[in-house]
Amino acid sequence: MLQKTKGIALHYYKYSESSVIAKIFTQDFGLQSIIINGVRKKNAKSKLGLFRPFTLLELELYKKSKTGLKRIKEISISEILEKIPKDINRSLLAVFIAEVLLKVLQEDEKDDRLFNYIKTIISEIENSPEIRNTFPLEFLFDLTSFLGFYPSKINADLPYFDLQNGCFAEKEFLHNHFINGKNLQNFKAILFKEKKNISQENRKKLLLILMDYYKLHHYELKNLKSHTVIEQLRQ
Repeated sequence: MLQKTKGIALHYYKYSESSVIAKIFTQDFGLQSIIINGVRKKNAKSKLGLFRPFTLLELELYKKSKTGLKRIKEISISEILEKIPKDINRSLLAVFIAEVLLKVLQEDEKDDRLFNYIKTIISEIENSPEIRNTFPLEFLFDLTSFLGFYPSKINADLPYFDLQNGCFAEKEFLHNHFINGKNLQNFKAILFKEKKNISQENRKKLLLILMDYYKLHHYELKNLKSHTVIEQLRQ
């Protein structure tokens, strides 16, 4: 059965000498693994650009089963992006967000809210005059609201934040998963969307804290190109 949908390209992998498997987050079917035949042939390699992170697509899929690899009948770009493919900061950020999504998304799980949010993020990265160096951190905070463990903002004046339970607290814990001091100040600045200049070193620290926070809530963010992203975004 043929079904049409919109999609956001996240990544592709070599599948054979001439084919790839594309990871595409679709509006109607969630994350899909799709075989693209012949796209690595010498006369067709230009089509690989369709599967760069954040390419916005129109798809017509063969949906024979709910799970497993899918095939396409038709695929085309639904909206041309000018800045993201050409600007190093924007393209690195696209790679980073795509990598995170591939870590947290489940195949065949539709999520309209998240799909629309990612489209909004793409538009912001494409159209903003300049990319904030805290953007990757802001994204990681926002994404937790879709995954079910957005940090509580209650009692934000307390001196500790408990990463394990996702809330502010007045004292230390038996476990080691809490932050305070400068790390907590920077954590709160992103959480409450304050305009604050956070140094490169402190952005790296906050990134590691957020990766730990994700891990405590059952999402492992290993082997990301995040350090490259944080380091190369403008000071």
